Amino acid sequence: MRNTFLALVLVNLGFAAWAAWLADPSPTGSVAATSAPADITLISEIDAGLIGVEEVAPPAVEPTQLAAIVPAGNERCISIGPFEELAQASASQAILRESGFAPNQRVVDGEIWVGYWVHLANIVTRDAANEILVDLRANDISDSYIVPGAEGLQVISLGVFSEINRAASLRERVRALGYEPTVADRSRGATLYWIDIDATDEPVDLDALQAPGRINRLEQRPCSSFGG
Repeated sequence: MRNTFLALVLVNLGFAAWAAWLADPSPTGSVAATSAPADITLISEIDAGLIGVEEVAPPAVEPTQLAAIVPAGNERCISIGPFEELAQASASQAILRESGFAPNQRVVDGEIWVGYWVHLANIVTRDAANEILVDLRANDISDSYIVPGAEGLQVISLGVFSEINRAASLRERVRALGYEPTVADRSRGATLYWIDIDATDEPVDLDALQAPGRINRLEQRPCSSFGG
């Protein structure tokens, strides 16, 4: 009995040795080796295109919009005008003085805007101009008259208007008669008054300087533009 038991023990030990010899060896150690960690990359180092982040430029800052012109360089003097009448220039000076400016008046020879001139230009002969004039007056365009043009050509003046819609209306009436009138700015020589002030960041209200019942094309320009 004892011999049988010993025999069985030997058989079991032999089987265990045989099984251990045929099986695949396990990795070294009881825990599988872990791969070395990758290098750490900061989010700021990642290309924006790779992570779907759109780079947005900062919004452009618009410069401050001023009604008054700031002259180039170090010049601070601006001139407002033109005023055709001395009384209107004096009234505008008073308004500017009440607004905190120290205005000074200057007198210059220049051109004053009169209105929108509707006319027929480049008529070759005086006889042709007379024929057109008769046709116009027969169609109730009675304010028309002939004036000399450049290079011996004739011009028929149809009217001067302060409002563009009235000038456009007359132009369409003349077009209906088969002619092609021109609308242009009309000006004339005059003694003009300008008001000099020191430029500031405060806007100048040009509408407040308009005379009641009439419209002047007021503007602002550097005082040095007059050459004085």
